[in-house]
Amino acid sequence: MTWPGKQFCLLVFAGISSLSSAGQAQSCPVNLNFSEGNLSQWLAYTGNNKDGNGPEAIRVRYDYMGVVGANALPEYNLPSVNGIQVVVGQSSDPFGDFPTIPTINGYAYHYVVLLGSTSVAQRQQMDDQSGGQQNQTNNGPQGGYVRGISYLISVPAGPPTLPYTITYAYAMVLENGTHTSENQPMARAIVSTPGGVILCASPMYFLPTNGGLDSAAARANGFTPSPVPSPNEARNPGAAGQHLQDVWTKGWTEVTFDLSPYRGQEVTLTFEADNCVPGGHFAYAYFALRDVCGGLQISGDSKACANAVAKYSIPSLGDASYDWSAPPGWTIESGSNSNTITVGVGPQAGWIVAREKNSCANLTDSLFVELYKGALPQVAIDPRDTTVCYGGATPLHALVTTGTSYSWTGSGSLGGASKGNIPGLPFSVGVVAAPEQTTDYIFTVLNEGCPIPVSDTFTVNIVPPVKVSAGNDTLVVVNQPLHFNATSSDPYKSSFQWSPPLYLSNPDVADPVAIYGSEIRTMNYQVTATDSFGCYGSASVKVTIAETLPDIFVPTAFTPGKSSNGLFRPVCMGIASLDYFRVFNRWGQLVYSTSQPGQGWDGRIGGILQESNAYLWVVKGTDYTGRVILKRGTAVLVR
Repeated sequence: MTWPGKQFCLLVFAGISSLSSAGQAQSCPVNLNFSEGNLSQWLAYTGNNKDGNGPEAIRVRYDYMGVVGANALPEYNLPSVNGIQVVVGQSSDPFGDFPTIPTINGYAYHYVVLLGSTSVAQRQQMDDQSGGQQNQTNNGPQGGYVRGISYLISVPAGPPTLPYTITYAYAMVLENGTHTSENQPMARAIVSTPGGVILCASPMYFLPTNGGLDSAAARANGFTPSPVPSPNEARNPGAAGQHLQDVWTKGWTEVTFDLSPYRGQEVTLTFEADNCVPGGHFAYAYFALRDVCGGLQISGDSKACANAVAKYSIPSLGDASYDWSAPPGWTIESGSNSNTITVGVGPQAGWIVAREKNSCANLTDSLFVELYKGALPQVAIDPRDTTVCYGGATPLHALVTTGTSYSWTGSGSLGGASKGNIPGLPFSVGVVAAPEQTTDYIFTVLNEGCPIPVSDTFTVNIVPPVKVSAGNDTLVVVNQPLHFNATSSDPYKSSFQWSPPLYLSNPDVADPVAIYGSEIRTMNYQVTATDSFGCYGSASVKVTIAETLPDIFVPTAFTPGKSSNGLFRPVCMGIASLDYFRVFNRWGQLVYSTSQPGQGWDGRIGGILQESNAYLWVVKGTDYTGRVILKRGTAVLVR
């Protein structure tokens, strides 16, 4: 991306001798990839862009002697904050969560340079004192920080048909200032040759604005909004004192360019990151370089098993076309017009060939892929996932069509051989799994001559034990409607079945109603709840039928702490609801109250068991016909 009508800021350091090309051949220049852990061989500069992003923004220049052994340089006029630093330890960017040292297209970088920080010039005074971003004032100079580094590459002499490539990767974090585009925070690379700037290798990135942030264009350029708010207070008056969620990130991207047309000449590579021109919004960017300069290189395994799926990649080129070819019998599954392909490996060895072309380069590479003696194992499993009731078991089945040995792994019971050799193909393996909790069983197959195992996973989901409640044993009177209410702990929808179905309005629901005549004295029921998986649980309840009118009976004495008659409670016969049961001491003070049938007083006040004494009680309830029953009396606590 370039700014229309805007010239690049090019660094020219007069009188600096170029690096010797002798002995370089196709090797990369010394410390081009920061492998020394410092900035040696690089030039650097910092500054302030209050007058715009041009040569006048550069205030401090560091020549070769100024950066020898240096792994960090400060922001302009901000000695406590690094504006340029070499990164040698892996971490994640706090805003973009991408790795600070990347692996891209199969190539692992080891060294990165970070240009910029979250410091902004309009808060310079506070930054300089603390190095932090909290409680900052808006005082400070106009203009934002500018930082950049540059390498003067002496392209080795040689035929222009022999590629000499430079591959760099970049990632960036930009705070949106909603300024005009040319004043936004930005990051860029510049490749300058004797013939001018190589535009396709010199991208410039900033957050585009159109009366405000053009988020659609920003996303189209590969930017993603960060969930982390800016460490700087908002600059606009309407949001003063706030830390806005207005930071955008762009993850790692590679750029390759070919310098073979410039054999025997010098080319300047520059990386730069600039804050916004007003100075209140930050920018920083990471840059990394490959230590391979001898042309295009395909990344991927040079040896494979037939029937395998493999991936091959090359560094990407902006606005490039890609063309891949694979050996006969192989298939390109995806990515034929991209820098990364996925292939199905065929029955014979052969060449993977990649071609990529844009205005920067026209490159070709080939990789001969040998085949191992054995093909990749092949297996089909059934079922892939299954659900089993707690305490149950399920068969697992695998059909091996290519392989010489197998093994099972997984916790829990597994009935059958856990490993073995395969005597012939196809080979069927069956086991029975009985885990106590949800478990993954992994089936692995090896084929002699191929070092790559193939594994597949059976997931056996266990439904927890089904706990069913039928309610408490109960007393009813003749012709009293008794409402049951069974419940199940199963998270899945359950059906209910009562047995025997005698006297029940509907034995296939959770809440049937029963009415008993004088011919029956007791009734025992079992209710079973079954879910959609067939998992079930059961519970029982006993009903005692009394030949009496509905009434509330209260004992005249109780012995707290004993196994029988240890709780002072009313016995409800044919009572639809208990309004209250209250117990008072001889001074008329309330010592216990409940409205729950079956509950009662344990003879304690404040946790202390009381001495033998007489107590008053009152009870009120309503029977199933609507008649109110109110009773009073005394009872003796016996110790």
